[in-house]
Amino acid sequence: MELNQQQLEELIEKKIRRVIREENALLLSALNTGISQSLQLYLQNDTSAFKVADEADETDMNRGGLVEETDEDTVGKTEEEPPLIDYSRTKGIHKKTIQTAEIVAECLREQGELRLAELREEVKKRGGNLGANPTILMKTIERISPVIKKTGRGRYTYDPS
Repeated sequence: MELNQQQLEELIEKKIRRVIREENALLLSALNTGISQSLQLYLQNDTSAFKVADEADETDMNRGGLVEETDEDTVGKTEEEPPLIDYSRTKGIHKKTIQTAEIVAECLREQGELRLAELREEVKKRGGNLGANPTILMKTIERISPVIKKTGRGRYTYDPS
């Protein structure tokens, strides 16, 4: 089965188009993933600004005009503590592990630095469970919770910075 020159060129064009389509699909998929992750992270970090803006818009509409922000409005405001769990990092992690991570973060925030054995007991008191091998679970919890740090020798601490 011998192909003439025209058929050979058409076959090459089809293969080139297929390769280009696949590459474009991969690029678009990566772009879509990056944009959705960035948007999710932005919304997670800045939702409080939207809530405050919505409330301010409602009060402005009730008053019938614009209200300027004074120094008195900003004096009482303090920085909020960082979230206990970074939900953008929880893809593929069991819901129970995320709940346990919240309990661990609360325990460390209240108690300070704890050894793994002490932390395991505290979590158990609050209805959580670190399982048969808590070291492995704590590695996962450290990944999804930016406020939990390992200080060494089996000690964990709450570090909001």
